[in-house]
Amino acid sequence: MKKNAILLILVAWAALPLWSQSSGIMPRKSASVRIPTQRVAEPPAEDEARPVARESVEVTDTVPHSLPFSSTAVDMLAFDKRKSDTRESFLLRNNTPYRLSRVVLKLIYRDPDGQMIDYRTCPVECDLLPGSTRKCEIESFDRSRNYYHVDSPPARTSGRPFTVSYQLLRYDVVVEP
Repeated sequence: MKKNAILLILVAWAALPLWSQSSGIMPRKSASVRIPTQRVAEPPAEDEARPVARESVEVTDTVPHSLPFSSTAVDMLAFDKRKSDTRESFLLRNNTPYRLSRVVLKLIYRDPDGQMIDYRTCPVECDLLPGSTRKCEIESFDRSRNYYHVDSPPARTSGRPFTVSYQLLRYDVVVEP
């Protein structure tokens, strides 16, 4: 009896990490995002996903016999945060021929005049297949619900608009047997 109880505890403890691997990210039912496939001179239409501004990154560290880091390996598109939201959502596009599992971004929040409001380093757990795009959600920097992204639908109450740019700091390449 004691052996069975210990065995049951070990099995439950081993299965616990598998429970937390579910991302739980579901797109809004009303969300309909189209990814632009070509660049045009005119501003994008209302229903097209707009690329988020990328900050330049200086690459100084290299590891022998490894894949080189590319600051353009992942694009961020269609950032969304309404005033009432406690989460921020965006699309990540994998521009590499590799499967990526974790992306680390530095997000820089600015007011429309370019003044920095906040910044943070944010790990995004996701499974990006080569050449694919995936919707991701993270907790918002705005816990008091005062800010809204300039491209998000306007709120009924007044708030403070912001823009966001990002730096790609790291991504993990999945090695499959």
